[in-house]
Amino acid sequence: MNNTYRPPAIKHAALASVLAFLVLGTAFIIANTCAISPLCDWMSAQVNVDALEMEDLAITYDSRIFLRPLQVLLQAFLYLIPFFQTGNAAAVLLTLLFAALTAGLVLLAAQHAGFTPLTAWAFVAVYLTSPVILRAVLSASGVTIPLFFLALVFLHLRTWQANQFWLALVWIGLGAALAVLAQFSILFFLVLPVLAALAIAYRRMPENVYYAENALWIMITPLLYVFLVRFFFGYILQGDPFAFYHLEDGFAADAVAKQALASPVLPRLADFFSGALTYIWLANPAFVILSALALILALLKRQVFPVVYLLVLWIPLLLLRSAGQSGFYDPSALLAGLLMLASLLLALAITGLSKKRWIPLLPSLLLLAAWNGLHWALIF
Repeated sequence: MNNTYRPPAIKHAALASVLAFLVLGTAFIIANTCAISPLCDWMSAQVNVDALEMEDLAITYDSRIFLRPLQVLLQAFLYLIPFFQTGNAAAVLLTLLFAALTAGLVLLAAQHAGFTPLTAWAFVAVYLTSPVILRAVLSASGVTIPLFFLALVFLHLRTWQANQFWLALVWIGLGAALAVLAQFSILFFLVLPVLAALAIAYRRMPENVYYAENALWIMITPLLYVFLVRFFFGYILQGDPFAFYHLEDGFAADAVAKQALASPVLPRLADFFSGALTYIWLANPAFVILSALALILALLKRQVFPVVYLLVLWIPLLLLRSAGQSGFYDPSALLAGLLMLASLLLALAITGLSKKRWIPLLPSLLLLAAWNGLHWALIF
């Protein structure tokens, strides 16, 4: 197994993050100052809708802050700076910063998959022109924080599958720990990646059991550390080790879902899947089409990893869709962001399945661009 890890195109990824920060930051400024127009009206309507402000947090000199999600912890540190003590400047900066960092990860993933710089920048352009990302920045919702850490996990899971770099496992573990700290329900997205990474370890070197055991502990240690710290603070400060989960509101099925529990199992499952598929199709048809294309190519190429990758994305999305709420962040904002990110990741995975990459690459990029364009058209 390799013990060195040199991410390709790291300078290009840093440049993509800086440019994304400038582009999205400029959009935020324009939204607060632009004149009357359909675009300005829509942008102005999104500003500060979901932002977590100081008054909402009520955490000053309160030790329970250690039970709060990552966004609240980061904002608490920013509040030490006078500039961030009024309004929602801290929420704006964090949302903007992690949105920009995710753009860098998108470019890094594309070039790591072997695409040319021009193609990689095309994926970044698709990401930056998404109304979902722009709305997240304008509303300062912070939903880009868990999106970034999930992208980090998925990127290094692909790196581990392709090259077995030890450091890729470290990044998977750190990304998973911080993703759960940002949003407890993100745990659903991490179970299969960890199991997949462990399965890859056993498959590549089955004669050395310590190889797979070390792979597991390298990934799981940061995640266990986050859990133990949270449990400790919950028990000491609240007398309840799961206090952090309750503060995030956890998962609560809505009234319709509770009533449906009385119905037979098979009709209930049929209603659930039809409703979930309809929702995901209406929210992001590009994701459904790309999923079908990935499945077809994976079956034709007889490759297992793309199918596992599909399960890693689809199962948690279905679980989150079935919940009445998804924790700390607004469910619709979180699911919209996850669908957008999943679409980009799927497009990258699809093009990696074929030797003639341009055949699935061009339709995938056009499909993502077309959905962004249609989304903008529906807005106006």
